[in-house]
Amino acid sequence: MSLETQINTINCGANGVLGTGLAGCRQDRKRVVALGLVQKGFVFAEEITKAYMRELQVAGTLIMLQGVVSFEDSTSDDNIITRAGSGIKVVAGKNPYEHTVTFDNGINFHKALTSLSGYGNYDLVLFDVEGAIFLTVNKSGSPKGFTMGMFENGKYIGANGTDASSQSILLQLIDRAEIDERMSWINASELDFSPSELTGVNEVLVTPNPIVAGTSIVVSAFLLDKTHPVEGLLFGNFAVTKNGAANNPTVAVYSSTTKKYTLTVGAMVATDVIEVSLNGIILTLADVLYKSNTASVIVT
Repeated sequence: MSLETQINTINCGANGVLGTGLAGCRQDRKRVVALGLVQKGFVFAEEITKAYMRELQVAGTLIMLQGVVSFEDSTSDDNIITRAGSGIKVVAGKNPYEHTVTFDNGINFHKALTSLSGYGNYDLVLFDVEGAIFLTVNKSGSPKGFTMGMFENGKYIGANGTDASSQSILLQLIDRAEIDERMSWINASELDFSPSELTGVNEVLVTPNPIVAGTSIVVSAFLLDKTHPVEGLLFGNFAVTKNGAANNPTVAVYSSTTKKYTLTVGAMVATDVIEVSLNGIILTLADVLYKSNTASVIVT
């Protein structure tokens, strides 16, 4: 299309009218059970498999939010004005889709939602109770998440009598055409996983013992409840720096007695600044995702 053709072209809304017949199988989105926050603008470039989705999680491209207990539409009515005199009504504007999403995942999950809050940071993929994925396509036909504007955590509500605790978010999907014209889906029969298998990343608290000069670092790795040790980690799952330079372990030995790992690293001397963490987002052989804080210790 030339620039001359593009300029001053008007779309009156009558083109591309779709058929309204009901032959064939009907598709509807059922109850939403999980959300996927996708890096803004990311386009899915491969067949959607569990392995691919796990790769996206490890890369930080996909953040899974499980445990949705309600997904309520709170979209405002479209802006309709009435012409004075004639009484004719016209649509002055269509409001973005808006949803209030409620979870029952506890205080640490509420903190995680707070850390994710913002505007325009992520696109959104929906997973329903029947295992289907709902997303959209861009104008080139490539699959992507729905464009989000506001993604804001609500207040934390503790349990009260028979009422469970809850955490909530309010989100807006700001491109109406992505839903009204280009909403797409992948049914469970086309996938090799169910939504519940895409568990989120577990936060780990890494705490080193005091470090003395030598080649050993003793470190604990617990979930945030501080009662569940993270077992089964390999030396490559840890990242260690010495004075800002990589000094990663070559051996990691776990003690079931002390619930701690002993890491073997390059030589350390007094006053060296050592930082220890998990090596980014890791996926264990048990198909569990972890990431951690970075702990800093000065060698004595």
